[in-house]
Amino acid sequence: MEKVSEHYTPNSVQSLFKLTFQPSSSGNTGRRPAATGTGQQSTAICGLGWRFTFCVDQSTPSLVVDNGGNPVESFQLQLFFDPHLIRGSAYGTVTLTTRVERLISTSVVVPLEYNLSYHSNSTLGTYIYASSAAEPSISITVTFPAALGLNLTHPLEHWQRMEQALRESLAGKELVDVKFYAFSRKGSEGRRVTHPLRLYANTALLRGYSEDLDALLTGHGFSESAVVDLDLHEPEEHSFEDYGYDSDSDLDSDGEGESPSTPSTREADRLEEANGLEVSIAPAKNSSSGRKGRVIVLKGTAFKTWKALVYYLCTRQINFCPLKSEGPMPQLNAGDDISCSPKSMYRLAEKLGLEDLQALALTSISSRLFKTNILPEVFSEFTSLYPAIQELEINVLTSDFSAQVCEEMKEYTQKICDGERQYCSETLFMIIRKMGLK
Repeated sequence: MEKVSEHYTPNSVQSLFKLTFQPSSSGNTGRRPAATGTGQQSTAICGLGWRFTFCVDQSTPSLVVDNGGNPVESFQLQLFFDPHLIRGSAYGTVTLTTRVERLISTSVVVPLEYNLSYHSNSTLGTYIYASSAAEPSISITVTFPAALGLNLTHPLEHWQRMEQALRESLAGKELVDVKFYAFSRKGSEGRRVTHPLRLYANTALLRGYSEDLDALLTGHGFSESAVVDLDLHEPEEHSFEDYGYDSDSDLDSDGEGESPSTPSTREADRLEEANGLEVSIAPAKNSSSGRKGRVIVLKGTAFKTWKALVYYLCTRQINFCPLKSEGPMPQLNAGDDISCSPKSMYRLAEKLGLEDLQALALTSISSRLFKTNILPEVFSEFTSLYPAIQELEINVLTSDFSAQVCEEMKEYTQKICDGERQYCSETLFMIIRKMGLK
């Protein structure tokens, strides 16, 4: 099955497919699907990350005859919906609507309801194709609940934006018009973060996905917002003492993450203090005629997380790191790596209202929960802040509550009773209630 096109509405995605063919084995002029007898295969990724799996086999005996009553070589197509990247996401239940042309359905085709928390794929029916028929088409629409308030965007729009930015740069317009500063390290004590790094972008490629992000990019609410010289501008020397996420995996500890590509200039060690999640920095004095744009300091987001966000908004691609609870992580070159913690991205996506990215982060977290790390995850401060994460991890914990897990949980329970992990008290209550209902 080859994807021909996709059509987007604010809360649905319609994918159109065609079957690819090879010459018929019988030597006649009929068509034979190329995937016949090759087992289950998958289509290209569709929409927000799902795909469809299918299996084509020759029908035996033939279920189709021509006008003269003679059997016609025919093939059976089994079709399934695979949530893939959005399995277990927070989108809830979607509606799957399948329409076919020049295929014979073996049963009545009706819209199906599918909960994305299901672990198995959903069958979309079995269809018969007669080799004497014209090329068939298959249309599958995935519709999200209207209550989610989604505003889905066709991926092609991203490339159109990129092409427009390239055309403008060829005409002499500066491609970079905003410079971000984001912290990359955390201090040895308290909530102090240091070492802000620079990240450059084009605002036209980042707008239209989040009202909060749009307000930040346009300077709404910042009286000091102004165009400055991006190359000469240097913020005041400062670090931030009250970073809001103590366990942010995207922040290196002081002394970690050093690489030749990491800036070590005065500019990378200075920052102007500000209130709120982010702020634009006042114009620099004595600007030259270099690149012009706005400078924005990010107070509550790590450099790795913001870099991955900018890359995702431009390409719709995201790469998540393993959870720290899984064990030591490989050290990557800070200049080349565009991966981030799924927990850090879930937090940022939730702040910005990016439901699709939040769902992808949730899926990544779900895939990295095991017996060996479920306890430190479920009793983390991060988990206590987000009901969807709580529910996910409590379900994983209670689904295989072994004697070993019970023994190891004593330590966490004692810390909660001693007041060391007060934020986990609600989580503990939910676990006890869940176990009591079993």
